[in-house]
Amino acid sequence: MASGAIGLGWTVGQRPAEAAPPIAVIAEELGYFPVRNKEGQVMYVPRKVQRKSTDQAVELAKMMKDKGISMYGAFWCPHCSRQKELFGREAWGYISYVECAPKGYGYKGTCKNVDGYPTFRDKRGRVNFSGERPLEFLAKEVGFQGFDASLEDEVPLVGTACKLRK
Repeated sequence: MASGAIGLGWTVGQRPAEAAPPIAVIAEELGYFPVRNKEGQVMYVPRKVQRKSTDQAVELAKMMKDKGISMYGAFWCPHCSRQKELFGREAWGYISYVECAPKGYGYKGTCKNVDGYPTFRDKRGRVNFSGERPLEFLAKEVGFQGFDASLEDEVPLVGTACKLRK
């Protein structure tokens, strides 16, 4: 082992990588990527939802919107990323989302008394629960009759080994 590299496992002629990985690699690994806002501050935008929604997921999202239910989350939260994927991209377009991380794109500082991510709340406080949840659970909470969990594909874990609460 060369002197000066004790404990690092390098041999003569080898050096650590000096280049940062491309932003696409970072975004894929982390699930978000940096952008600059109008003031020049770095903010983080979550990766777009990849999964296609089922028709019933879209109907559930519309029902949640009609009932004034919002999802509070953070750009860096793997549970939030997975919850978005559970809805799918078309349904996610109907969900009212509130960014709670100060460096998250769209942050407005309106996340008082949110103790975990994701958290679902309505404006009256009638719906208020935290944690990544299957769509079937959300459907029961909002009174969606006839939701069929067997129509929903399994979503692979996104950045976490945790399982859904039932």
